[in-house]
Amino acid sequence: MTTAPIAAPPTVRSFLLGPDEVRAAAGLAEALHDQHTGTGLLPGPRGLTDAADRAVEARLASVIGGFLDIDLVSLVAGGWAKHSALRDAARRTRQYPGSEEVVALATHSITSTHEPAVDVLVDGAPAATVDVGLTVVFRITGLVAAVRDARLIAVRTGECAVEAQLSVRRTLVATREGRLDLPGELRLRGPVELLPPAYRGPQPAYGETGGRRTR
Repeated sequence: MTTAPIAAPPTVRSFLLGPDEVRAAAGLAEALHDQHTGTGLLPGPRGLTDAADRAVEARLASVIGGFLDIDLVSLVAGGWAKHSALRDAARRTRQYPGSEEVVALATHSITSTHEPAVDVLVDGAPAATVDVGLTVVFRITGLVAAVRDARLIAVRTGECAVEAQLSVRRTLVATREGRLDLPGELRLRGPVELLPPAYRGPQPAYGETGGRRTR
């Protein structure tokens, strides 16, 4: 396990396996082989399937690598969408359209868990299902967020430690700890909705919009 600063915004794949896609896929295939995750997925005598197992592991590595192509910033922003202080600010800014709140968040953690599955087919027929598990934990300090009209629009300052673990067939195949270097103001891909679409909240009884609010 290594600890090192990394460039932002990386993907889960580049964070766990390195920035070179070809080397990352080869390294993951080798890890799958070392942990015997390709063993027994194909029918037939054991002695006849070694080369086939290698081929399956290489293909699994490619498919799993594609799944890991997730922006780490998007993952952590999705976690902020569930933070109680930000959701409270979202309700208030929805009640007063046009208003904005600046929210300072205490040290907090966000855990993002994913459990996809990969189906292995032989001659078009299902042969096996490979369970994949990904857990990414963010530990964040010194964060200031801006909320406007029930949306997270900007994140300023802050430090973020990241730990990621990848398992295949319930066997750990990759893990890493590092830092997500947040710039002075983090660029989001777009405003993050903090309330579910069905939520309407209290509506103002007058036509004026609220002014700027800070806390």
